[in-house]
Amino acid sequence: MDLSARARISRTIACALLAALALAGRARAATSYKQPGFSETAVFTGLTNPTVVRFLPDGRVLVAEKSGLLKLFPNISTNTFTVVADLRTATHNFWDRGLLGLAIDPNFATNNYVYVLYAYDAAIGGTAPRWGTAGQTSDTCPTPPGPTTDGCVVRTAKSGVVRGA
Repeated sequence: MDLSARARISRTIACALLAALALAGRARAATSYKQPGFSETAVFTGLTNPTVVRFLPDGRVLVAEKSGLLKLFPNISTNTFTVVADLRTATHNFWDRGLLGLAIDPNFATNNYVYVLYAYDAAIGGTAPRWGTAGQTSDTCPTPPGPTTDGCVVRTAKSGVVRGA
């Protein structure tokens, strides 16, 4: 499978994830009562716009935040974390953009590879940041070009490998 096919598949998966999250949010907003036999418990608190959660084979938990931070929790019972990757400078976190995809390599136990998908804050062939500010949690789209006119053009998506989680 060539790189462009992988990019199309990654974009499709990211779009499907966003649609599922939007529908889940609408369904939750429409249901304001609790169902008998169910309870709601926050496992991790203090997160800013978490987008993806993945469980590692050894019980640790990776949580991606839209801004580009990748946080590692030792287990689901501990609310303390370590930032294992800070991609905020490379990630354009504006409107529906950000760090939106996360996958664990099938051979994670031996290679420690984690794959991320994010909106790269640069023109094709350019370097980050183009529109955002290095190390910031939230980015803007200045006028001009403006978010609803020509838009802040960035590379659609960039995938990468984070090693050592």
